Amino acid sequence: MKTGVSSRPAEPSRIAVRPRSVCAKAEIAPAAENRSRAMLMDSLETAACLWEAVLTLRDHPSSDPDAIALALAIRQTCNAVGTADLRLTVVGWASAVEAAWSVVANSYDLCFDWDFVPDWIVDHIDWSDPFHPTIKPEPVPQDPGRAAADEPVAAQPPAWRPSADERN
Repeated sequence: MKTGVSSRPAEPSRIAVRPRSVCAKAEIAPAAENRSRAMLMDSLETAACLWEAVLTLRDHPSSDPDAIALALAIRQTCNAVGTADLRLTVVGWASAVEAAWSVVANSYDLCFDWDFVPDWIVDHIDWSDPFHPTIKPEPVPQDPGRAAADEPVAAQPPAWRPSADERN
């Protein structure tokens, strides 16, 4: 701040207020509430489909050895943590299922509840720890150009190495 100079701060510029537009008069709250309700209903349906699929995979496996092993793993988890805890865990997978479904929904020829959801559970859930069934981590896509970078790096040729004088 300079001494001996007195100045008043500049007056803020005025903001023009326009009259209310047609959009401002629209009832936004009911539309937003309806959208939120629809999203909630979709999530609830997904959660119900997940729970139903887990029970079906547990209680009605096909005669395939992998299906029987999965049924036993689900039953072991249910016995270890209890039905209520397992149900809460399963419901927590709803957003992951919805995200996966959004990627394939337009090209998936079978139904969501009886085909996609059980297949998603089989492919994406790790039941190896009966106390913590979890979503398997997605594999990191391998960059084709990265393979060369992962190879060992050769030492610089002697001509490129700095001399003892340059290093000091």
